[in-house]
Amino acid sequence: MIRYLTSDFGNYEKKEGQKITHPIDNINGIVDQFKNDIKKFDKVVFVASDMNNPTEKVMGYANIFFDSLKMVGIEFANYLVLDGSKINEAKQYIDGADLVFLCGGDTYNQHVFFEAIYLKSLLENYQGVVVGQSAGALNMSSNVFNSPEDMEESEPVFYEGLGLVNINIEPHFKYDTFDFNEAEKYQREVIVKESFNRPIYGQVNKSHIRIDDNNKAVIYGETYLIENGNIVKICDNKNNVSINENNKTL
Repeated sequence: MIRYLTSDFGNYEKKEGQKITHPIDNINGIVDQFKNDIKKFDKVVFVASDMNNPTEKVMGYANIFFDSLKMVGIEFANYLVLDGSKINEAKQYIDGADLVFLCGGDTYNQHVFFEAIYLKSLLENYQGVVVGQSAGALNMSSNVFNSPEDMEESEPVFYEGLGLVNINIEPHFKYDTFDFNEAEKYQREVIVKESFNRPIYGQVNKSHIRIDDNNKAVIYGETYLIENGNIVKICDNKNNVSINENNKTL
């Protein structure tokens, strides 16, 4: 299984209340890597972030992802969306998929959905490509750290994830905090505090981590290592850096 942890593809914008789809940004080579890693282009599965979201809303985001893939020349024969209305079909959807995409959204609600469809067991022997974006990437970890977005009222911060990686990211990361509101400042404080217990990779949008079949992990694009209370930039856009099984840069 090849795994990707991503923050944001830069593949759509909101303009006058409408979502405008763009091609996936290839500044850090993710499009080229997809084309190389996906061995067949028969079936792609978009997995929703909340089993209670209306199908129309999920389909809107799924179509943005599907269309942005098509714009960069990645096309599949079958496009499937796994949401709360398809719980009983989860195994059928995941089996034989060439690409499984775990979308962004509410991290803990997505975890609840993954539990409901037994996604962890469905992926145990999976041999294709799994891409997690934002919440999806957080939930791929063995031990999830879901930094609080709503002060002390946030949902559970620690829980067991899918176990696909031993890496924790913080998506949509911004190094400068001068314009942060109180909730964002609180979130940063909790992240820095947790960094004494585990390394956390602050992923700036359009950056990603690729983990191959041999568990070799490589960071691509602007990324910060948050560890032992310190925040250090370890990679820039158009560059890459490898990390070992202990999440240490090589």
